[in-house]
Amino acid sequence: MKRLPKWGLVVAIGLGAASIALLSSGDAVAQRRHAPPAAAPAAPVDPPMVKNQGGIQLKPEGLRWGMTPEQLAEFFDRVIDKDYLPLYKRAQPGPQTTRLDAAVSEAKAAFRRSKVEFGSLPTGMDSTPLKGEYTYNNGESMMQLNRRGQGNRYFFFIKNQLWKIYDEVPLGEGRPLGATYVDALGKFATEFGVVGRVTEPDYEKGPFTKEVDWRDDKTHIRVADRSGMHVVGVIYEDRNVLANLGNYRTATVEDQNKLDPDIAALIRPPSAPVGPPDAAKDKDKDKNKRKK
Repeated sequence: MKRLPKWGLVVAIGLGAASIALLSSGDAVAQRRHAPPAAAPAAPVDPPMVKNQGGIQLKPEGLRWGMTPEQLAEFFDRVIDKDYLPLYKRAQPGPQTTRLDAAVSEAKAAFRRSKVEFGSLPTGMDSTPLKGEYTYNNGESMMQLNRRGQGNRYFFFIKNQLWKIYDEVPLGEGRPLGATYVDALGKFATEFGVVGRVTEPDYEKGPFTKEVDWRDDKTHIRVADRSGMHVVGVIYEDRNVLANLGNYRTATVEDQNKLDPDIAALIRPPSAPVGPPDAAKDKDKDKNKRKK
């Protein structure tokens, strides 16, 4: 696979994939001065298809779209067992292995307890960068996992089926995605063999951070700039669900932080005295007449 030059990637992401041909002859320069200005290239409508042979891979191996929360919990039971295996090999039989047994059991139980239902009541997730990744009253839920030595992973379900994974991948020297957001984009572009589509933030409609995305036949991937928190958001989505999201999300979207009307009535400033709008003015006129 042909590697993309790092600086070429930075220019392609920051300025677009425009190329300028330098003309050396005086006639060519004159022609260029009188030529009409070239139109800016249109932004791609769809994210580019990845060109690598393996496509976009969900990890660990065996993770797949459509899993139920129960199936996902059982899947990660085996993953957690493997995570702790090196510690078991170094532990002495007795109290050390007993403590490891307790830690493994708690990790598995914590993953199951992490499930959040996005029903009719607002949740604490509304004040996090994940706001916008889910809706209420549409049969959606989420589970959170933090494996040893790795960042947070959030698994989103719709109609009880896994359709989105949000990874918070730490940035830093020696980290898998590098020290900066541009480093991370370079690694993805090299892996996928193509520069992704850039979407600037839209603070009213979303996305709320800059994103670069790609796709293959089954999966859409977005890489979100959260470098202010020293992480990169890597979001995987099931393209089948994504293409039919309007059919899944049929409930009216409401602002979950909207103040309850009864509470709003209690804290509303006192209204102006009830009476004819010009009553005060008429009263002043009467006073003036009596003075005269």
